[in-house]
Amino acid sequence: MPEQANKTIQILNTHTKEQPEALEISSRTDTILTVKRVLTLRGFVQTLERKCQEMQAEIHAFRLKFAALQNRGLPSLLTSSGKLLTDDQYARRVDN
Repeated sequence: MPEQANKTIQILNTHTKEQPEALEISSRTDTILTVKRVLTLRGFVQTLERKCQEMQAEIHAFRLKFAALQNRGLPSLLTSSGKLLTDDQYARRVDN
């Protein structure tokens, strides 16, 4: 809703005192600060979502490369029960 937030800020900055009161806005300053805080948090969330998508792409690329190595004979990182091996356990598998 950034369009609404920007519109609200514009209304609060340009209209007379009676107009925000008609919209049940008691404090211009508090409303503007709240709107700006919402916009800032929205920006943070969008950045976080973008970084998560980038990480997912990198994880996918790693999995493809690791699968290619496993097809060449590299041992699996998982135990027979599906749990992740420790460093020592995996090092023993690679040595064998």
